Amino acid sequence: MLRNQLVHGGATWNSAVNRDQVRDGAAILGFLVPVFVDVMMDNPHEDWGRPFYPVVE
Repeated sequence: MLRNQLVHGGATWNSAVNRDQVRDGAAILGFLVPVFVDVMMDNPHEDWGRPFYPVVE
């Protein structure tokens, strides 16, 4: 739902609408993303599959 709010305009710049959802989503991601990165960095030889967004040169 957070993605839809941000991508499809449910939460727009300086709007008071849906701020609680955006704030909560940011807090959740702010906690989880470093955990995911730590797990991946601690297991460099694990097969994490192909990246969804590979670097394009």
